[in-house]
Amino acid sequence: MFRLVTVLGKNSSGRSLPATLAKAGGLASVILLGTFALSALAGAQTESTIYTFALKESFWPKGGLVEDAIGNFYGPTVGGGTYGAGTVYQLSPPTSGTTWTKTVLWNFQTWGGTGYTPSSELAIDKNGTLYGVTWSGGDTHCQCGVLYKLVPPAIKGGAWTQSILHAFTSNGSDGRLPNVPVVFSSTNIYGVTEQGGPYDGGVAYQVTPAKSGGKPLYKVLYAFGGNNDASSPSGPLLLDSAGNLYGVTAFGGAFNSGAVFKLSPQTSGTWTESILFNFGGGTNSSGITPVGNLLFDSLGNLYGVTEFGGMSSGFGVAYQLTPSSGFWTENVLFNFSDAAGAYPLAGLTWNPTNGSLYGTASAGLNHDVVFQLTPSTSGGLWTETSLHQFTFADGGLPWGRVLRDPTTGYLYGTTYNGGASGCDGECGVDYQIIP
Repeated sequence: MFRLVTVLGKNSSGRSLPATLAKAGGLASVILLGTFALSALAGAQTESTIYTFALKESFWPKGGLVEDAIGNFYGPTVGGGTYGAGTVYQLSPPTSGTTWTKTVLWNFQTWGGTGYTPSSELAIDKNGTLYGVTWSGGDTHCQCGVLYKLVPPAIKGGAWTQSILHAFTSNGSDGRLPNVPVVFSSTNIYGVTEQGGPYDGGVAYQVTPAKSGGKPLYKVLYAFGGNNDASSPSGPLLLDSAGNLYGVTAFGGAFNSGAVFKLSPQTSGTWTESILFNFGGGTNSSGITPVGNLLFDSLGNLYGVTEFGGMSSGFGVAYQLTPSSGFWTENVLFNFSDAAGAYPLAGLTWNPTNGSLYGTASAGLNHDVVFQLTPSTSGGLWTETSLHQFTFADGGLPWGRVLRDPTTGYLYGTTYNGGASGCDGECGVDYQIIP
């Protein structure tokens, strides 16, 4: 029913990555590679606004975009719509000219238990079904969010159908306030909540889709926050081909500065957590408060960003975690700064053609940028290139993850603010960058 979003390759020895990664699991030392060279604002890139949101329809796009097999993009908005509680929209490329077409697929409402105020980007399966989470609505007493799916119509132009896979209850074991997109295995859906559970540090959960005539089966896999544990998941889970889940938390860990964790399924049906890396460690140079998605490379190294910490006044870092003999070692790849953009929030995106990484930053003197991090051919320092600096007239606060179209190599994303006036902080845009 679902495609496996993350399929790992093999390392240089030819062994499958899950077998290699199973050996890793301890704490790690930190290798600081320093603050890397910042290139001038690149002139070869072309940025364009492909849609500007407006107060009269829907506004404040939340998170990044997802793409279907024929080039349509999908995303949620926090504001606007028929009932003023947010929407899910489709953005279709022009058949001629330059005008993209926006279609509202779903209007959230504040009654009926169907959820409202979408809180992250969407996920899409191979059938074009969309999955998302909301911050509000659902359970009558809790009103602390739902996991939903939107099924496309059988006939083009028909209505999309929403169904609720789970309404979070925060009833002691359950979580509340889901804030990141879900991921798929071949049989299940996995996600996290920011809060809830017995320690109020959030939970990791699994949903098994309903079989004919049945209901979805919801299960809490792990509760965060107990006894110096990682707490408050702050990015989507990453699934390897052995069925292990990886993620980050903004708080908790040995130094209460966040952690990278791994959840492993056991034959008993339970899941076991391992802390791969604790941020902080008496110095903030390793970065603190990890956020956004994790990425694997073909050797089994993990990549991510932190919102704070680092050597440049605490503006965050991009990092690599390398497994070796049961330990994970952190390499700081880049220190964000006023000049380079600060406080990355959305995680990273691979360019598999050259090994570079794309991301966004939303503060600093050169704030609101889309950047590229490029590895050195000789190893060592990575270089940041600013692909676009928003002016607020063409967008502001690019909080969503960058989407790279695998066919064209073009980059797409959203900004929460900027663009048309009329909304508080303006209404937001969808953008395209041709690298």
